[in-house]
Amino acid sequence: MQHVIHSPAGTATFDGHGQIVFTHEGRTVLCCRGATAYAYGTDIPTTGVVSADVTDHQARLHYATTRPEVILRLTIETTPIGFRLSWSGPPHLPALRVEWQLEPGRPWYGMGERVFQHWPLDRGVVISDPFEPIDHGRDGTLNIATPFWVNAAGAAIWLEEGDGELAVTMNRDGDGLLRITAREAPPPPTLGFDERYAAPGPALVAQVILAANAPAAFYTALPLLGRPSAAPPLELFSRPIWTTWAHYKMPVTQRDVSDFAAQIVARGYPYSVLEIDDRWQRGYGAYVFDPRKFPDPRAMVDELHAAGFKVTLWTPTFFDPADPAFAVAARRGYLIRHPADNAPYLVRWWQGYGGVLDMTNPEAVAWWLSELRALQAETGVDGFKFDAGEANFIPPDAICYAREPRRRYADRYTEFVADHFAYTEVRVGWRGQRRGILYREWDKWSRWGIDNGLHSVLTQALTLSLCGYPFVLPDMIGGNAYQDEVPDGELMVRWTQLCALLPTMQFSVHPWQYGAEVDAICRQYAQLHVDLTPYLATLIEENLRDGTPLVRPLFWYAPTDTQALHCDDQFLLGARYLVAPVVRPGQRRRDVYLPAGVWRDYWSGAIHQGPVALTDVPAPLEQMPLFERQDERSGQ
Repeated sequence: MQHVIHSPAGTATFDGHGQIVFTHEGRTVLCCRGATAYAYGTDIPTTGVVSADVTDHQARLHYATTRPEVILRLTIETTPIGFRLSWSGPPHLPALRVEWQLEPGRPWYGMGERVFQHWPLDRGVVISDPFEPIDHGRDGTLNIATPFWVNAAGAAIWLEEGDGELAVTMNRDGDGLLRITAREAPPPPTLGFDERYAAPGPALVAQVILAANAPAAFYTALPLLGRPSAAPPLELFSRPIWTTWAHYKMPVTQRDVSDFAAQIVARGYPYSVLEIDDRWQRGYGAYVFDPRKFPDPRAMVDELHAAGFKVTLWTPTFFDPADPAFAVAARRGYLIRHPADNAPYLVRWWQGYGGVLDMTNPEAVAWWLSELRALQAETGVDGFKFDAGEANFIPPDAICYAREPRRRYADRYTEFVADHFAYTEVRVGWRGQRRGILYREWDKWSRWGIDNGLHSVLTQALTLSLCGYPFVLPDMIGGNAYQDEVPDGELMVRWTQLCALLPTMQFSVHPWQYGAEVDAICRQYAQLHVDLTPYLATLIEENLRDGTPLVRPLFWYAPTDTQALHCDDQFLLGARYLVAPVVRPGQRRRDVYLPAGVWRDYWSGAIHQGPVALTDVPAPLEQMPLFERQDERSGQ
């Protein structure tokens, strides 16, 4: 049995065994291997179609499995951009899994942040269980997770929101598969022993997008992903943000902040925002300064404003049980609750245990906003750096005002931030592509590699851009300097050079602490970033007009170029600049690949006709290989 369904974007051909082959303009671009039921640690494979109702534009299929009582259902519907596939299982089936073939030579991208941020995504092994925004998941899952995948052939997969938990693997055990698992929705945490729960069974709905290539699939998917209708203030792009964290950590004081600002100004660095990080406040959840460390915050903020800084404060959604603010929030029912006693759920986070603001409660959110606004009115601060918000801080059995998957906490959080603050940033996302705010990469370690070091700054920026987050904020230059892992001068320079050609840059470790040479190079590249402001403004306008990312993969204008499709250490800023940063220690020359186009070496002025592979391009410490397009795309 073989059936073909036609959509305006292509065809879906399926047989009696569960496999579905998708084509676009006669090319096979994607293959779904089918679905498998799962219960009690055991796969329950399908054995074939037992019934099929097929028309030109829809198919309703029922698959038998090795267990007679387990029937899987699949509905295939055409859409203007491809197909909509809906799988479901019987009540009380724990999970079902859908498998997609990873074809050799068709690299995959997307899915969001990972500790090991490989580019393409299928270059490494991916395990994400559960698949949701997580703060440093043990399987490598990170804070901005996105249920979107796109391949080089022009196919993309976008998961619609459901109630059950998700899990994803890619290339696990070298299987060459993308496996997406949907679990049954959990019962309500308030369910009593004598109550029956009518479990609906697992369900997974995927939109399959069919297009000519990866960039075309991205544009086609934008109505599903969403895109911002407004951008952060240009000031956040044009000049670096400075933050206290990596250098001062939690002992930061008012004197430290004033001294930090004075040094930035005296040394001639450009600046926009000075962000005061953790431990400025009396206690977590209390929106007042610690009077012992910050005796006169209003005077400090006025002083910073007079020097030309905007001022922001770090804050999460946690409440310290030892601070009076916790009791206020608890008494009003504004914190997530424990099912055992309906008391505030004390959740483990990186600063101990605390209550968590219930972002599903409109009254709680309104009260929190009033606390933040009161602090702004009293001290003059311009905004906030919003931290945390990941799903792992919402226990599965927690009671919230509204019952929904805990991954939705990230969306409620970022929606709140985007609605009320301009000078701000977040580091969490699930379906937050419509928010016109800065999305910060996860806290980077002070190292070189793809393992959450310098190299991953580049690959993470590419990944977030292709997932629909255009306003990427790389983490602090040089990393967070945790424990004994501190950046040396070379790493500081190379990190600064890379960030200078990203949309935003953020300093914390003092570049001048490494001596005159490092200081001068870092200042030079900070100024180069400022000089790019008019071009960055045009890129922001372009994004708001049609969704084109600011940071673009090397293949963006050469979507069939195999070398460009696999390149993980170069990127495009807009169409004009090709950036080839140094991401390995001790390197003073590097190879550079130029895709189709006419390119001018930014430093030497030499002209090159692409596609061409250049070897041993000079990269002395003070120079990052950089090329400027000279053809008809140079104005883009």
